[in-house]
Amino acid sequence: MGGGIMSNILLAGKPNSGKTSLFNLLTGLNQKVGNFSGVTTEIKKGTYHQRQIVDIPGLQSLNTTSPEELISRRQLLEAANQQRELIFVVNGMQLFDSLLLFSQIADLQIPLLVAINFADEIKSNGLNIDQKILSEKLGCPVVMLNSRTGEGLPQLKKFIDEGNFQTPNTFCRSLYDDFRTGDYQNHYQQQIDAAADHQEWEKDYNQRKQLIDRILKDCVTYPSQSNYMVQSQRWDKILLHPFWGLLIFLLTLYLVFQSVFFLSGYPMDWIEAGMDALATFCQEKIGIEWLATLFAEAIIPGLAGVVVFIPQIAILFFLIGLLEQIGYLSRISFISDAFLRKFGLSGHSVIPLLSSWACAIPAIMSARIIKNPRERLAIILASPLMTCSARLPVYTILITVLIPETSDQFFGIQGLLLLGLYLLGLIATLLVSWLIHRYSSVPANNSWVLELPVFRPPVWRSIFITVYNKTKSFVVQAGKIIFAISIILWLLGSYSPHDEDFLQQKQQETGKLEDAVLMEYSYLGYAGRTIEPVIRPLGYDWQIGIALLSSFAAREVFVGTIAIIYSIGDENADDEEKQNATIVERLRQEKDEQGNPRYGWATSISLLLFYVFAMQCMSTLAIVHKETRNWKYVIAQFVFMLFLAYAAAFVAYTLLS
Repeated sequence: MGGGIMSNILLAGKPNSGKTSLFNLLTGLNQKVGNFSGVTTEIKKGTYHQRQIVDIPGLQSLNTTSPEELISRRQLLEAANQQRELIFVVNGMQLFDSLLLFSQIADLQIPLLVAINFADEIKSNGLNIDQKILSEKLGCPVVMLNSRTGEGLPQLKKFIDEGNFQTPNTFCRSLYDDFRTGDYQNHYQQQIDAAADHQEWEKDYNQRKQLIDRILKDCVTYPSQSNYMVQSQRWDKILLHPFWGLLIFLLTLYLVFQSVFFLSGYPMDWIEAGMDALATFCQEKIGIEWLATLFAEAIIPGLAGVVVFIPQIAILFFLIGLLEQIGYLSRISFISDAFLRKFGLSGHSVIPLLSSWACAIPAIMSARIIKNPRERLAIILASPLMTCSARLPVYTILITVLIPETSDQFFGIQGLLLLGLYLLGLIATLLVSWLIHRYSSVPANNSWVLELPVFRPPVWRSIFITVYNKTKSFVVQAGKIIFAISIILWLLGSYSPHDEDFLQQKQQETGKLEDAVLMEYSYLGYAGRTIEPVIRPLGYDWQIGIALLSSFAAREVFVGTIAIIYSIGDENADDEEKQNATIVERLRQEKDEQGNPRYGWATSISLLLFYVFAMQCMSTLAIVHKETRNWKYVIAQFVFMLFLAYAAAFVAYTLLS
């Protein structure tokens, strides 16, 4: 650790081993998301006592072809070459499978220690693990751990602080000998390819299986029945049922989405009131007029369009994290596999698809865990059609405009409409996936493996840390865009290519307020009017056109833009109620040229459908290009989604108007 450089400790294990919970216990909030050098796979890094803990993606085996697991394997090979230390996390309820992976890593001769997780489940199920014998058999320290409660964590920390990592015993070194000589990564890959040609890996599996069976026989005593396993099997008879399981899944989603509205109502009102008060304070206390106007009419309303939705986004992340922690998301993968295969996908695609409900970017990157190249391409191109959290502010504000809040009732139409939008995005995703599966020339490989974890109580600390980090990431990333675009929009909306005499003349001719005339004949107004003939068939005017243009950078910008557009001129409004109205109330009060509500059912449903289908995220397009290395996929994806959005919005407005 000389020179102030912290040494790295890798954290590795199979999926569902509790690795992430242990990472959160060790690092707390002192962590960040990074990238492996030269690739886009996200990793998490955290600090513990001047040691950097690197949480690499979970993997099933070193004999892998999925891009994400290949990255983890590469990191393990580099760790072996550099003799970096490793904590290998074991699922105590799936010892055999975990030790199969351990045997491969042990052959790399990496200094490590083993953390056997879920000690409470091991005890309650009557399993007896002789920790001393197991440590002797493996040739490295073994720590019993409960990542939910922190049991065993002090001993693990002591081992880390004292550097108590040991090189384990080898299992089947024949495939790994001399891997450190020369270009070890290419050498290792050549060994794998050669072994695969001669089907040596089946042979290799059997050898490892026999050795691990002998180890477990010597140090583990199994009960006749396992309480957790029996309980999980009883639940699975219902949750994995082809009919009842799907029905429960849909009901669960409805409850999740209705909770987004019901539980976030009061916090959103408080945030909105606070932002309004802050804007008023800036208007009154900042002595420089243009600066006060910039803060009150641009920066604060723009940021409010993001901050006000923190409760909804945090609640959504919390509930999805809860379902994952208790083991239900894996059941969704299982019951979805047969259905998804009709569209060229598998149960393995469920996790990336559900990740898309947060953001398409991590979903596209998480597609690296999919071994089937054609299925991977389908997820990359189709997952942006799933409803991401950036769409949520647009959905909620338009739904709230259409349907008055009923705070005294949990069940309502708002949740049903939101669920319908999510399902519509899902249907579109599946149809596009089917088209890619049917007509793509990319090769296919339909093998798929899934391990169902036992049902277990959630790790609340891990959930809250995840919610904090994901919400913070969303707000920071969206806030940067909002901040820049808010200032640009304010400048474009506050200045006109015409002189003062022209604006005064137009004000006298139309009888409109000064700020309304300035907006209409500003640079921003002309941009909206330029595209108005194109969007008029959708029920949109030039003001909505401005919001559409700005939101092609990022969808969530729509709400901030609308807030800025309708906040300009508030203090001169002829209606005191309109001056003090919230953005939702302002949208309800807006009228078109015929005196009808501007945001009535036809226009609002048209807007909702446009945002369901349109590709309005430049960052996502950049990630698609980086993952596919092909601009034709990026261009085809953007054009197709834009055409689909326009067509759906046009049909909706035509039928409803």
